[in-house]
Amino acid sequence: MANERPLTLAEARTLLSSHAHTDDFELALNEALERIYSEGIWDGVVDRVDLNPNGGTYIVDEILTLPYDYETLMAISIDDNPKPIMARQFEFMEAGPGVEDAGKGGGLIIDLGFEDSGGTSLRKYKILQDVTTSTEIEGLLKKRFKYLTADTDLVIPANIGALKHALLAIVYENEGDIQRSTAFWNECYAILQSAKQVNKAGVTNPNPQQQWGFMTNKPYNII
Repeated sequence: MANERPLTLAEARTLLSSHAHTDDFELALNEALERIYSEGIWDGVVDRVDLNPNGGTYIVDEILTLPYDYETLMAISIDDNPKPIMARQFEFMEAGPGVEDAGKGGGLIIDLGFEDSGGTSLRKYKILQDVTTSTEIEGLLKKRFKYLTADTDLVIPANIGALKHALLAIVYENEGDIQRSTAFWNECYAILQSAKQVNKAGVTNPNPQQQWGFMTNKPYNII
């Protein structure tokens, strides 16, 4: 089942430790969550964030640096106008615009990838239009996986059934039983996918193309 409220690490330990088959439950759960984060965009891992708040420092000289808690900018709106996010190679395409300075070039957003910032890897984007302190910028951001250590840390996604299968998948993987492990991983992702579909019942999902190229199929894990 999907938990009806935020699930803490302490609560997860009580509910799930018997499925981890190890004395180090935190290690097993964190391994499971890291794998889950890398395999899809699930309920609870996307936030709507003000990227240009008063006194904020996310944008400097039209370069956006995502807060550490997030790894991907999935969509962005500037002054209520959605803007396409292009891959870094866009500026190097023969039919593209060429390399543009930040703050110029027609309002596109260019993904610059991750950059080291004092030992921390942060995602950066180049905004090809002028940004002032009064510019309203909002984005949909995918959370970064962060290792859970404190009992009050939140477990996301908080789907008990999926987490049970993920923990058991790791147990069988460690035993070398790849066939059983794969079956449990597949069921874990199927549970998460079903929960996402049920939660979005009746919602018309947009079908943007820019993020993964023209004339290609939409990825199965788009929100």
